[in-house]
Amino acid sequence: MRVRVLAALAIATLAWIPLSVQPVSAIYCYSGDPPAVYQACLSYNGGIGQQVNNQNQLSNIQSHINNVTLQINAIDTLINNLKNQIAAQQALIAQTQTAIDDLNRQIRFGEADLTRLVANTSVRDELLNQRLRYIDSHGALNYVQLVLTASNFNQMMDRMVAAQQVAASDRKLLDDLALQHSQVAIANSALDAQKSQVTALLEQQKATEADMQSNLKAQAAALVYEQQLEVQLSAQYAAVQAERAAIDAQVAQLAVQYQVAAAKAGGGSGVFAWPEPACGPNCISQRFGCSSFYLEVPDPNCPWPHKIHTGLDIAGPYGSNIIAADTGVVYLYPGSIGYGNLVVMIHGNGYSTYYGHTAGYAPGLSSGQVVARGTTIAFEGSTGWSTGPHLHFEVRINGVYKDPCIWLGC
Repeated sequence: MRVRVLAALAIATLAWIPLSVQPVSAIYCYSGDPPAVYQACLSYNGGIGQQVNNQNQLSNIQSHINNVTLQINAIDTLINNLKNQIAAQQALIAQTQTAIDDLNRQIRFGEADLTRLVANTSVRDELLNQRLRYIDSHGALNYVQLVLTASNFNQMMDRMVAAQQVAASDRKLLDDLALQHSQVAIANSALDAQKSQVTALLEQQKATEADMQSNLKAQAAALVYEQQLEVQLSAQYAAVQAERAAIDAQVAQLAVQYQVAAAKAGGGSGVFAWPEPACGPNCISQRFGCSSFYLEVPDPNCPWPHKIHTGLDIAGPYGSNIIAADTGVVYLYPGSIGYGNLVVMIHGNGYSTYYGHTAGYAPGLSSGQVVARGTTIAFEGSTGWSTGPHLHFEVRINGVYKDPCIWLGC
């Protein structure tokens, strides 16, 4: 029987939660398996490297990351990786079970065919035994005596033909029995191979289920730990969301005040320039959409942790010029908790843009100014809750954030 389950890597025990991580097992994928099982097995093994990485992260997040926000972000990424790993394991288990069921069905049919074949062979064996016993008790056929004792030529020919038929029948009986015994041996061998394959698949399934249970436990523990971290950050997170709501409410009021002036100056056309000329679409580090980062805006339509990234992150060189994407009126929010040094521009016709995490503002820029499209308004930085230098750029229509790439074509 093939050895299908190989010992893999021994993973360090978790230091930060009361859970021991089981060693990762790589499953031996046999190309002779049913194609669906073989492909599912390859897919599973393809994720083993990521699984090892996940478990290393699981034991190292607390000891190597001191920032609680970054810990939560790392845990979210880990949880998503585990979800993908568990999905691959579930797919492999389902495919393996289907193959086991199919093989068991084939074995049942094969055993039924073998039973009939053995029964038929037993009957023929008994016929042969009877024939041998007859020959043993009456002696072998004497062709000379048949000829000499014949009363006439016709009787002699009849006896000769009959003797030849008996001999032919004996030869056929022997040949048939040899073939049937060979078929019985082949059938037994095929059944043994199928039964061995079922045993191997059951071992594979057992190993996969063990790995999956380990992942499920790790995922549950990660969720518990993340909730503990969220409690630590809950006050800061509430402050960020309150600040964001206050800025949005103020911008809504300012829009009423400034949109006439902005539209009069040529803004609000719905056509936007790329906000960081020194670094184009290839510098996008995070797009608009569902996010695993704890500090993002809540969105129940997104998967766990139900957060959404409301803009576009452009990671160019620190200090790069940031320009007004369209003509409008600027409003400055220096030192905000989440956005850091923020610029909001009101363009008219319901359009506004946000520029977050800037290192600072363009010299002489002040709130209430009308700024032309393409004018430098700030410089790329990493202020506020930021993991590195980048520009967080948002496009909003009547206060509702939209994907900037709709207008920028990225």
